[in-house]
Amino acid sequence: MVEQEQSTGRAGARSLLGLVLVLLLAAALRLFAFTWGLPDQTHLFSYHPDEFHSLRGALSLALGDLNPHFFNYGSLYLYLVALAAMIASPGLFFSVAQTTPGGPELPAAIRAWTLDARIVTLLLALATIYVVYLTASRIWGWGAGLLAAAALAVMPLHVVHSRYATVDVPGAFFVALALYFGVKVGREPRRRHLLWAGVAAGLAASTKYSLGVVIIAPLLAWLLAPRIRGPLWQPPVLVIAGALVAFALTSPYTFLDWNNAWRDISFEMAHMRTGDDPAALARDPNGWWFHLKQLNLALTWPLLGAAVWGAFAGLRRSPWQVAPLVVFLLLAFAVAGAVQVRYARYEMALLPPLAVLVGGVTAPVGPASRRWPQGLLCALGMIAATWLSVLWLLTMGRVGFEDPRLTVVQFARQLAAHEGTIALVSEPWFHHPPIDYCNGGAALRANPIWRAYQRPVCPFIIAGLDPGRVPGPLPDAWIFTSYDLAAPPEQVRAFLQALRGRYAHWWQSDEATGIVWPRRLWPAPAHDWLYLCPVIYWCSLTPVQRQAVPRHD
Repeated sequence: MVEQEQSTGRAGARSLLGLVLVLLLAAALRLFAFTWGLPDQTHLFSYHPDEFHSLRGALSLALGDLNPHFFNYGSLYLYLVALAAMIASPGLFFSVAQTTPGGPELPAAIRAWTLDARIVTLLLALATIYVVYLTASRIWGWGAGLLAAAALAVMPLHVVHSRYATVDVPGAFFVALALYFGVKVGREPRRRHLLWAGVAAGLAASTKYSLGVVIIAPLLAWLLAPRIRGPLWQPPVLVIAGALVAFALTSPYTFLDWNNAWRDISFEMAHMRTGDDPAALARDPNGWWFHLKQLNLALTWPLLGAAVWGAFAGLRRSPWQVAPLVVFLLLAFAVAGAVQVRYARYEMALLPPLAVLVGGVTAPVGPASRRWPQGLLCALGMIAATWLSVLWLLTMGRVGFEDPRLTVVQFARQLAAHEGTIALVSEPWFHHPPIDYCNGGAALRANPIWRAYQRPVCPFIIAGLDPGRVPGPLPDAWIFTSYDLAAPPEQVRAFLQALRGRYAHWWQSDEATGIVWPRRLWPAPAHDWLYLCPVIYWCSLTPVQRQAVPRHD
């Protein structure tokens, strides 16, 4: 008995030490270049197009209004960000209501709150890794838990997005929590496990509506549980009631301001049906094939193969615990592939259950001598995922090269000194160099509050993709990006041909930064991967930039 207790104690100590090391590795990967793209003296809004929306709850609360007035997704993350902003800088938070547009207080708040929101995301990312450890440990033991946690710690999609002030990683945390309680339901369907599983599913939906599909996991776990207690109607009522109450308490204005909420929700539904990037749809007409390819960037195919093997092993050994994970994965993948918007971040909710299944490679299936293939697959996947994460982090940290946005701003300042004019395809936004301090795109730049911060470094016009329709004299230079070229190919070709016929001096950022992408091993990154490094083009009439800009004939 004493020897058994000592052995259990040693195993517990090893497990705790391993978990601490995994969390430290995860934190180190996620803190590198943590301030990427934050607002500064050159741009008012982040270089991530969705981070401003996460501040809407903080802005509303600072103005004394509990209604976030933004319902494209649930309100839970918005309120968490507001709470973090209130705790981190109460003086700034409560002074915003007295500020006037154009003053320094709002930019200071935007920067501080974006950083606070990223910290919330980081904490929930680390918590997700811990919940994955608990889930895999409950199914297969602490060794599997450590492997699962380590797998999620190095998955590139999770590593990169854990520093973004967006709903994807927080939503994945609540998905992981719902799956954890679903596994507990599968082992022992107690009322409290069912209730907490429903609460977690409701919180997932309150972060991002589509994640509410995770409610299927605890319900299926209850159906498959070997020991069912109490009336048959009680478990589904507990799960659904817990989800509804959790959602209502954390996204109350979805019901209290239903007309405006439905306006935003119906907009998102239409957006999902029609898409927003014709080039992406033309390149990847099949959403399921698109996401299957992008999973090689999200976690790498060797780790995906290890997860498939873990699912096979788990379904043989404890189907009542593993089947809900597999069913949720298939359902979430089907939902992600069915919509017409092609974003890699829609795979985020798949990563926690896939990481849990990676832990399943430790489960014995068949003779011990045959276990090495899955071990090798898992090792290759961990190495490849870590390498890919490091490549993205080096790009994010601008290691070895200057941010091309700043390079092009210097070109614009030189042109401004010669009283030149620049043409842009669209209003300055996240993918453009900060030609104007107010870089919020067409929607925010039209808002009178943010319009007060328009401070262009050089006179510019918005010209679209038709140089022939620019009124007045020909602009001295054009700036456009790979995002501006998300148009039908024939329109893009005509645009580029027109410019090359009129402008002699060309520069583009992917030639200057020296980024080398291993395209033979991985597919072309999706739209939202390239927020880090959009291709930026500059072409000019005059030799003002002759010393700085190489000529491309």
